[in-house]
Amino acid sequence: MNPENKKLVIFDFDGVLVNTLPMAYQIHKDRNNHLTWERFQDFLNGNFVEGIGEAITLGEHVVPDNFHDEYQKNLLTFTIHDILNDTILSLADRYILTVVSSSRSSFIQEFLQKENLAKSFTDILGVDIHSSKVFKINALLEKYNLKSEDAVFITDTLGDVREANECNVASIGVTWGLHDRQIIEKGNPRAVIDNPPELLGTIERILR
Repeated sequence: MNPENKKLVIFDFDGVLVNTLPMAYQIHKDRNNHLTWERFQDFLNGNFVEGIGEAITLGEHVVPDNFHDEYQKNLLTFTIHDILNDTILSLADRYILTVVSSSRSSFIQEFLQKENLAKSFTDILGVDIHSSKVFKINALLEKYNLKSEDAVFITDTLGDVREANECNVASIGVTWGLHDRQIIEKGNPRAVIDNPPELLGTIERILR
């Protein structure tokens, strides 16, 4: 239900709100000496869980036993950029803000509480809810009785752009995370931006 008729802004977490990806890569590399940064990036050309799952099936990758413990511990040493912090507070007055991520919901919630931003987000849908971002995006549209054109997904990966496309939801690619502009544009996002100050105006233009 959406009694205020607000539109929906969906944030990816890793690489968008906070750049944890080099840290996550290092945890994986500690267990997989052969893993290159480029191969790690390739996991996110599509759905991350499926990408890494395929590598595991092929015997090319092993998930570190301590990944979640190390991720959670290191995550709490990060902070959100001041401009993004202010943007989130501004957006929360006008839109429904949510997070759709391949990280665990509880870790994201803990981090946002530390940043005093937890109240700005109505929903946090992590990998524990479902591995598919298509499923999670559609669940949010259904929950708030919104059409696909009333939502936008902000992400730093080609895979997320492709999952948003499956939902007919516009996406905004940001280049301060994992993938650069050239890779993100392969998915035909509605916009690609290079700096956090551009975010507010780009969202407003797409959802007007």
